[in-house]
Amino acid sequence: MRLASKLPLKPEGLREVEVIEDELLEQIERRVTHLKAVSLFADLVTTEGSLEHLARIMTVRTFKPHDSIIKEGEVGTEMFLLVKGEASVFKSTPDGDQYKVAIIKGEGHAFFGEGGLLDSDSRSATIQADSVCYCLVLSRESYESFGRSHPEWALPVTLRVARAVLVRLRKTNNDLTLLYNALVAEIRGS
Repeated sequence: MRLASKLPLKPEGLREVEVIEDELLEQIERRVTHLKAVSLFADLVTTEGSLEHLARIMTVRTFKPHDSIIKEGEVGTEMFLLVKGEASVFKSTPDGDQYKVAIIKGEGHAFFGEGGLLDSDSRSATIQADSVCYCLVLSRESYESFGRSHPEWALPVTLRVARAVLVRLRKTNNDLTLLYNALVAEIRGS
């Protein structure tokens, strides 16, 4: 009895473990809140546990101003969700000059690099941090594992990824058609 009265109620270090666990749960909850607002995951919002599972397999990366998040032409196998910050999208001319085509913001729930979840995708643009940027990152390997264990969750996301890639492909096709028509008109002297 005397021995028992001298033992602490909680083993040393248990309180610290509880604090760490609470912090991890808060991080997962914040990630889930962000995922609910991202259009790629709209079909999973009402599916119990799906967004939490995705939140747990994503990593967080921080980028300083002027850091390249992804680079045009490099092969990518990750998708990025811009959680906080602002970044610019750059395309390159055939001569290698870069021009800005868009600005994306974390509060807009932007995502990019989603093609890398499906294939070893050559990046079609450079995304450069304009401010400190916090991104959630989903690797193809993690996404494929997610899909194998939960195909009913992965299929709607994969369909939305395919639609997003098609929308960007159509826009590129339209841009090329406009450029071609402008070039033909210039050559003809119209």
